[in-house]
Amino acid sequence: MIVLLTGGCKNGKSDTAQEIACSLRSKCGGGLYYVATMESTGKEDDERIRKHVENRAGLGFETIEIARDIKRLSTEKEKFTGNGGTNTFLVDSLTALLAGEMFRTDASGEFIEDLSAAERVCEDIKILCREKDYNLIFVSDGIYSDAAIYDASTDAYRGGLALIERVVAGLADEVIEMCSGKKIVHKSEMGEMSDKEKNGFLIVGGAGQGKLEFAKRFAGEICDKDIFSFEYKDSSDYVKSAGCGEIVPNGYKIYCHAERLMRGTDESAEEIAKLFFEKEIVICEDITCGIVPIDAVDRKWREDAGRLMQALAANRRVYRVICGIGEEIG
Repeated sequence: MIVLLTGGCKNGKSDTAQEIACSLRSKCGGGLYYVATMESTGKEDDERIRKHVENRAGLGFETIEIARDIKRLSTEKEKFTGNGGTNTFLVDSLTALLAGEMFRTDASGEFIEDLSAAERVCEDIKILCREKDYNLIFVSDGIYSDAAIYDASTDAYRGGLALIERVVAGLADEVIEMCSGKKIVHKSEMGEMSDKEKNGFLIVGGAGQGKLEFAKRFAGEICDKDIFSFEYKDSSDYVKSAGCGEIVPNGYKIYCHAERLMRGTDESAEEIAKLFFEKEIVICEDITCGIVPIDAVDRKWREDAGRLMQALAANRRVYRVICGIGEEIG
């Protein structure tokens, strides 16, 4: 069995992952292994590691430290003999694994930023998941719902982790999001919908979660010229830049990053929402769940983006996308 656990900081992922691992061990026999992917960078990490070790004490885990090259769990599996039955591996976490692969120092002490790391981790995980003779539980972190505009390295890291989560979710038997200690079990498949049910869609989710690919399922035949993406700028600038002199240009099937229309504008969310036709597919990146921004403009944008999503949702079917899986929520 393959399980992906994701969600916000301190929302109960580790405890839930341990419960699942222990349950699988009880059911399947075999060894119980905690695969630690974090490399400590100082006292703060040391304390975090100490608390994790303390938390799983007495549960029967044997710790394996693998900060890089996670496919070794498959290629060296004969080392993990357990006691018969099916071994269970809890990999905690994908977040630390990507950080170790993407940002590291070489033998000479020179810092390396490897922008191909996420793709390599994905291939390693695909190798790991080909085997069917052990259980795998992957823990990750939902770091995608934030109003901040990051530097290129951080943005590449967030996008890379989102890619890894989508790959794992595609391979997983179960995908669980933790929120406030509660499990949200995400379905991996969704039934087809008849044409008469397609009355317009709002698709929301964090950065890099696969919102556009999911949206294309509802758009019929589509090419790049059918997709419009708003840029980072004040919405008043769209009056000047849009070809037809409108904030929301006509003629597109999918509108991406509608939340950007609310940055630096005094227009109400309700007025902006009215600029979209009801049958269009509108995508909003959910920037409402991150740290409250220091900048006043970003704080207002974060709040106005939430209001826009509410206004757009009033007359549309609403889907939330996480790890490439879309669920209807209203």
